[in-house]
Amino acid sequence: MTLCRAQLEVQLYPTHPAAFRSLRHSGNFPLKRLGGRPALAARFIRCITDHGPTGRYRDRFRGRHHEPTLCALHSGRPAYQTREHILFRCDHYTRRYRYSSIEELLTSLDPFYDIQRFLEDNPLAMTFDDLP
Repeated sequence: MTLCRAQLEVQLYPTHPAAFRSLRHSGNFPLKRLGGRPALAARFIRCITDHGPTGRYRDRFRGRHHEPTLCALHSGRPAYQTREHILFRCDHYTRRYRYSSIEELLTSLDPFYDIQRFLEDNPLAMTFDDLP
């Protein structure tokens, strides 16, 4: 049995964006559940694909612009702003879940619902208005 590149990357790197594709959904497609709210759908896709306006994204795609990459929104020392930092560590955001990693989130019963609730509870998360 041979694996395609995406399957291999999911197995080797569980935080790879394709890891979300390997999940079974609960019958409602995630985007359909967002209820026709384009801004929420855009933030949801940014979160899943790890293309949100985070410090890591700016380093990777906009490095020559020398934009800030550290999150100064939370209490304590500034930290490198990544999707994981926003979803699990930054105390600036409210969470109803207790996951501490992408792997834990993906093993939950409905990770798409947890991400949707996080984004609804934090309307600036994964927006360009929430720059570090």
